[in-house]
Amino acid sequence: MGQSNFAFEPLVDLGGGLFTISAALGDGTFKYTDNERGKPVQLKASAKSAYELTAAGAEIEAFVETVEPFTVNQGLSFGTIRRGGRVYAKVGANQGATAMKVRDLVVADVQLANGAGDNYARVKTGTPATFKWRAIKIIGDGTANSLVLLERA
Repeated sequence: MGQSNFAFEPLVDLGGGLFTISAALGDGTFKYTDNERGKPVQLKASAKSAYELTAAGAEIEAFVETVEPFTVNQGLSFGTIRRGGRVYAKVGANQGATAMKVRDLVVADVQLANGAGDNYARVKTGTPATFKWRAIKIIGDGTANSLVLLERA
């Protein structure tokens, strides 16, 4: 009997709401498009009940999963965000000389410009305190542009 290889892959949310939720996105200064899919977001620190793109070095609360063509809450974009499970990202340019390794915790790195994207967040190793995502699979050498599979720790 042949031997099979096993590798970690993204998990599928079967509609139980375990990983994805609907959310208002941004602050209304630009309209989110499909190019923002995959980028990291955090809960906006205002009364707008929305998630905004995560600043470099900040903890990642979730990732943009989908973007709808309409707006809500007086001009905010709308879509779904992934708060758990697994997601592919790329090691960012600010990772530095030390390669990312399996089990490293990550924070956001500088993302591609608004409206530009390849559907991968840019991450780097860090020390998040509350929202912890860790690398469980590295495709490449762990330096900038390597593909990494993240899991909510």
